[in-house]
Amino acid sequence: MSSVMIELDKVTKIYGQGDKRVVALADVSLEIKKGEIFGIIGLSGAGKSTLIRCINKLEEPQSGTIRLAGQEITKLKGKELRAARRKIGMIFQHFNLLSSRTVYRNIAFPLEISGVKPKERDEKVRSLIELVGLSDKINSYPSELSGGQKQRVGIARALANNPEVLLCDEATSALDPDTTKSILRLLQDVNRRFGLTIVLITHQMEVIKEICDTVAVIDDGRIVEQGSVVELFAHPRSAAARRFMKGVLHTEIPSEIQERMVDDDRQDQHGKTVRISFIGGVAGKPIISSVIRKFHVNVNILYANLDFIKNTPFGSIIVEVTGDEANVETALKYLTAQGLKLEVLAGVGPDS
Repeated sequence: MSSVMIELDKVTKIYGQGDKRVVALADVSLEIKKGEIFGIIGLSGAGKSTLIRCINKLEEPQSGTIRLAGQEITKLKGKELRAARRKIGMIFQHFNLLSSRTVYRNIAFPLEISGVKPKERDEKVRSLIELVGLSDKINSYPSELSGGQKQRVGIARALANNPEVLLCDEATSALDPDTTKSILRLLQDVNRRFGLTIVLITHQMEVIKEICDTVAVIDDGRIVEQGSVVELFAHPRSAAARRFMKGVLHTEIPSEIQERMVDDDRQDQHGKTVRISFIGGVAGKPIISSVIRKFHVNVNILYANLDFIKNTPFGSIIVEVTGDEANVETALKYLTAQGLKLEVLAGVGPDS
């Protein structure tokens, strides 16, 4: 049995003609596995909203194929398409709730359309309201809810028909940081409880870092990079990915340290100023103290930052390694052998 839930093969979507022709998607190919949280990140206008709307055929591509659980969505029409869409829940940036309906009746709406019997419908709605933590808001209207509460209603409504896939179109971009985190935790809980495949599009790398297993970077209608989130943070290959990383990884060297590196011209020591990047289990090892003991060098930590991708630590430190020239070189080779990424920023001593 295939582990792939969603497969896009050379999908192209074009709007307009002639001078007004816009290629929103260009030969996009993706594989999204069952049960994973898959992030698609890109700037405004990159094509990510078009991509997610093609998955449930709210937008129809000019070419290429899209399969959901092996079924080719791009060939479906009418009754067959409506049946396939019931497998897909959708969460929107601006909630899209019905203002004249209470929380209960908003969540019940897709079940009414599907013809679910009243008793079964009532049980389902109440269980979903409890799941998203809104039991005390069951009879409230959207105008009486906060942004986070509205999005919780949106999530419950999207789950009403027991979908296999949940599509999230910038689901947190209208929310404040604390509310965003609570919504992301809810999505993680939904993913674990029901084994749902979640496709989440965003322009916020913090969102990708928080909950996604796999990520694709879209730029100008093309997928320029894809892979595990940990791999993307460790080794971003595309200019678009590096641009997103900048704000998250805080790779800019503070001006005070830059000035020190420029001014440092000690005549009595050899050495180098190095940025050491790390990810995963290596972060918990006492590598710096080992280097000092093994190679008889001095290591001065100038700057450090640490963060987490889900439960995986990552970050970087800037250190000054000084001592005998041969010992310094051997120490740096040792650090590389431990799985650390080294970038020499400056030299120290008479030959620098």
